[in-house]
Amino acid sequence: MKPKLGNGLSVRANRCLSTAGIPVEKKAILHALKTGALYPYRQPPLYGKKTHQEVCRWAGLSESFLSRTIRERTTPLPLSNGLSYRANRFLERAGITPKKSIVRHALETGALVPGERPYSYGVVTHSELCRWVGLDQPIVKKKPAI
Repeated sequence: MKPKLGNGLSVRANRCLSTAGIPVEKKAILHALKTGALYPYRQPPLYGKKTHQEVCRWAGLSESFLSRTIRERTTPLPLSNGLSYRANRFLERAGITPKKSIVRHALETGALVPGERPYSYGVVTHSELCRWVGLDQPIVKKKPAI
């Protein structure tokens, strides 16, 4: 049995909610579930199907809501922008709109760094995004020396 805190949710569920910046209140959680701020395997990290089910039950939602939201949101992304499916998924997970000006800004500011963020974002996808926005050489932010 998972240890429960005073609010009735497990430690993992509480940690996921605090990571997403969502207070442990039923109205706030319902709003986050409906808007997609809480979604299994996507937002926030470590928020999976079981934690989603626990949070939905705690918020008073039925099982049909659980299966419907999980099934609807796993449809493939449209590939009409010229990027690969993988690049589109990384942009979606990072919360970045797939527009060239926005992606370029994210690359220049360090919101997309290969090997660091988002999870498993690598050099190949980074190079693809740099070519897509029109950069000749990929931008690589180096870690400061300690």
